[in-house]
Amino acid sequence: MSQEKAQLIAPIGIMTVSGMTATGVITATSFTGNVVGSAKSLVNGTDVTAGVVTGTSFVGNLTGNIQRLADSAPDISAGVTTATSFVGNLTGSVTDLTDSPAITVGLVTATGLTGTTLTGNVTGDVIGNVTGNVTGNVVGDVTGNVTGTISGNVTGNVTGNATGIAGGLGVNYNGGWTGAGTSQVRAGVVTATTFYGDGQYLEGVSSGPVSQQSIGITSAATTIDLSNGNVIFATQSADTTVSFANTSNGNVYFLRTKDDNSTARTITWPDSFKWDGGTAPTLLNNPRTTDAQVFLLITSTMGVTWYGKEVVNVDPQTFEIFMIGSNSRGSAGQNNEGSPYNVYSSPIQLGTNTNWSQNTDSYHTSGSIWGGVKTDGTLWSWGYNTYAGQLGLNDRTNRSSPTQVGTDTTWSALAINGENNLIASKTDGTLWSWGTDDIGVGARNSGPASSSRRSSPTQIPGTTWGFGTGKLGAGNYKCFNIKTDGTLWSWGYNGQGDLGVNDRTSRSSPVQVGTDTTWSQLNRSGGGNSTLCIKTDGTLWSWGEATKGRLGLNNDSVHRSSPTQIPGSWIECSCGLTHSGAIKDDNTLWLWGNNEYGTLGHNNQGNPTTVSSPKQLPGTWHSINCGREVTSATKTDGTAWAWGQNSGQLGHNNTTTYSSPVQIPGTSWERFTNGYEAAMLFRKAG
Repeated sequence: MSQEKAQLIAPIGIMTVSGMTATGVITATSFTGNVVGSAKSLVNGTDVTAGVVTGTSFVGNLTGNIQRLADSAPDISAGVTTATSFVGNLTGSVTDLTDSPAITVGLVTATGLTGTTLTGNVTGDVIGNVTGNVTGNVVGDVTGNVTGTISGNVTGNVTGNATGIAGGLGVNYNGGWTGAGTSQVRAGVVTATTFYGDGQYLEGVSSGPVSQQSIGITSAATTIDLSNGNVIFATQSADTTVSFANTSNGNVYFLRTKDDNSTARTITWPDSFKWDGGTAPTLLNNPRTTDAQVFLLITSTMGVTWYGKEVVNVDPQTFEIFMIGSNSRGSAGQNNEGSPYNVYSSPIQLGTNTNWSQNTDSYHTSGSIWGGVKTDGTLWSWGYNTYAGQLGLNDRTNRSSPTQVGTDTTWSALAINGENNLIASKTDGTLWSWGTDDIGVGARNSGPASSSRRSSPTQIPGTTWGFGTGKLGAGNYKCFNIKTDGTLWSWGYNGQGDLGVNDRTSRSSPVQVGTDTTWSQLNRSGGGNSTLCIKTDGTLWSWGEATKGRLGLNNDSVHRSSPTQIPGSWIECSCGLTHSGAIKDDNTLWLWGNNEYGTLGHNNQGNPTTVSSPKQLPGTWHSINCGREVTSATKTDGTAWAWGQNSGQLGHNNTTTYSSPVQIPGTSWERFTNGYEAAMLFRKAG
């Protein structure tokens, strides 16, 4: 037996008294060595103690686990319970598999603790120095020095020095800017009743006192006096060249917002700047006051050389909606029913709301129903409703303006399937359908009978359905969803192999497409009887009806009932009625399929009639949406373009058919959603 084990077992041993199981050191004036072991309670009512219970001092490492595997509620203690001092590492865990035991793990009371790592929450005071990282919350006071990183909260007093950064930038990356317009950038000690450190080890914003200043960038040259503050809140309304005065060594935070909606703005930085990645970050130039960027600027040479990086990019992505084309049954949402098919041949805004999301796609047989999701999670619909209650409003009354569907605030995305069925996802992973269930499109396994119609959302079984952009799609009496695990599912009509499940049998409940778990983005708009989908590796796949070259596989006669790859690396795709388009990762746009109305955009209407493999359209493009013999797209500069057959839905204030892209007036356009003789156009909100 080793000397170390002899020290542990000979004087102490393993002692069992009145149902208490003890392993390790029970009492000792001093202990030097390691304690390695575990204790398990396998009977009722056993009190379990492992490690050092009481000791004047302890030097060494403590490693061990405790598991409670029986009934009742024993008292479980692991680690050091009381000690005047403890030097070493403390590692261990407690797993309790029953109800309501009293569990203590780690160091309970000690005058001093010197170790490598302490992970977890501290609910009492910390008296002494913390030399490692604190990843949990500290609720009590810290009266020593903190030389590691504080990523949790400190709600008590800090009386020593801190070299870590406590707190962050007040940003919710999924929901945009927390407290839009009022949030502040804070680094260093965020919440503390008092701070008694001298600041020499405070490495957050600066190595000294922190101060803030606000400036307006309104001219071609802007000089920032750093003696007025090293946290700069800059509001920009003009192109400018920035310089700094009264520079000292340390860190500077530069927060930039744009306060006008007129045009893009630029900043020319000093030649002495060296940016992370080699180039200056791209400036946000959306027409919104809620956009913001934060740059960290560092110099150790009194401004001779600066190092910079973007640390926050806040782009909330809220939108206005504009309607184009038919107003059948009030589908344009203008609070009128048309006469009855009044056409808006130029974009007309849908109300005054600026908080729409872009998560709406559609395949329309008539274009008479529409809907949308707002950024607050509410769902809205309008248009034709008399056949099946397809607006989800629990009645069969048409609506000529947006009407909220229920009261839920967890809706994420909406797909419109023809004129009689809608499907929508929630952020909790549930999927809902309403309207008809013809050919199984409602996934209710009920067939086409009128009894299958639903005038309010009905849940499709499951809680792992995908939600958000590109995860939900609809087609000609068929639906698709990419689940959270990356699998692809389909249901509904399957006459040409539309569902991608290697047969032509329609389904009234969801069925998985193959076994792959890397599906990423479904086609925008739903296509006729063909489908496109992109995987996480950028590959593009098509299946379904091949007529007129719509699959892009260099033939127009071989239908595909399972996904077949189209060469290239892609970021977005869309199926129309008889043609398709997709954007590659270099922002080039490629189109194929039926060209009868010039929908492929090469100024050659009907010649050739069919293009069966992708053909590039010049320009740098951001989004694509193919409809019924029309193509609509936006470029990376925020301009919108539309071409093809035209009954007013192209937005050009006429009914002229165009065989090459024609621009729609305005900027900051995001994307289209096409229906039959109608379209929805999203513009970034200001």
